[in-house]
Amino acid sequence: MHVTKPNLLEQYFLHFAGKLAGAPGAAHLAELAQTAKAIPVPVLASLTAKMARLNARAVNWTLATLAEEIADGCAHYGDATGFARALDRDLEWPELVELATAEVQRQERGSLH
Repeated sequence: MHVTKPNLLEQYFLHFAGKLAGAPGAAHLAELAQTAKAIPVPVLASLTAKMARLNARAVNWTLATLAEEIADGCAHYGDATGFARALDRDLEWPELVELATAEVQRQERGSLH
């Protein structure tokens, strides 16, 4: 079973493909958007459940960081399903979640000054 309507990862890839259009790997973000509808429902469900349990700002920071890595050509995924599976695994790492949360808190403290 596959998702047939636009999903959040498709929107994510399209957003960052536009935002980082001048970067060497920006086209890869657009390619990932084209394959996002084929992400299996169980993969999206697992990823969505993990994201819902985390700080939304930390999740956004993590997604933005990954988009920059793709756009810079430092990361490459065969398709959006590969990206979703990798992100799903990454969100199980407490260290990544702690890093993302700490970065968000640092940014928030900086914006107060």
